[in-house]
Amino acid sequence: MLETTLALHDIESLERATLDAVCPAAQSELLGWLLPFDAADIGRARSAIPLRHQGLDIALLPAIEQQYRDHGLPPAFRIADSPGLRHWQERLQALGYRKTDPVHVQIASVTDMQAAADLSTAATRLGSARERPKVTLLDAPAHAWASVYTAPGFDAADGALRVQLLSRSRFARYAYVQSAGVSLAAGTACVSRDWLSVHGMRTLPDAQGQGLGASLLTAFVGLARQRGISRAFLQVEADNAPALYLYRRFGFATAWTYHYWKAPT
Repeated sequence: MLETTLALHDIESLERATLDAVCPAAQSELLGWLLPFDAADIGRARSAIPLRHQGLDIALLPAIEQQYRDHGLPPAFRIADSPGLRHWQERLQALGYRKTDPVHVQIASVTDMQAAADLSTAATRLGSARERPKVTLLDAPAHAWASVYTAPGFDAADGALRVQLLSRSRFARYAYVQSAGVSLAAGTACVSRDWLSVHGMRTLPDAQGQGLGASLLTAFVGLARQRGISRAFLQVEADNAPALYLYRRFGFATAWTYHYWKAPT
């Protein structure tokens, strides 16, 4: 993992950039923690986030829990699998919190992403298959982008929530790929805190394996270079093998892994 090579301010800036993207309805801070609050059942928008991975006083736990209850939400935490946060994990487990499946935070240099994008473009030109559909990049959300998240094959309710959250961000650019008037893939990129962050990558089941995800990432590389951004991050479920393969091709490597911890009901 790359966590030991990241400065403390890199972890903090990445986590703040995450909330710039998902844009919860409200948020506060408490001595090294970001506390986002949102009615949408999307973990990043309603789970307490440590801004560093060491030196956080466990005595803050009741105060954080109370802030979530004051907002009418069940307490939840997003805790990295870091030695400096082990006491938090142990306390949450002792209190009966439920631990969800792991999620990787991955980072890449835009230079490495550009190299992968160039290879992907060259392979498309040399291949016998027809050219991939063009990526459209928008400053504001549109139906052609949003429709992918609620299309058959995906959880429509979850997709609608993600569209709602990502549509709020003033830092976002919205990308989609269409063929014959049908949107096949979509994703969102945000530029803030000197990061390019990638969110909500989706490809319709029948269109997977056609390189559309690579096309979206290539478009985001162009956005990063235009804005003078040198590094990128994303978050991906640890069991999502196709996505991990794609991101590895584009130079992404795991900086740390986290779990959501949800209060007992």
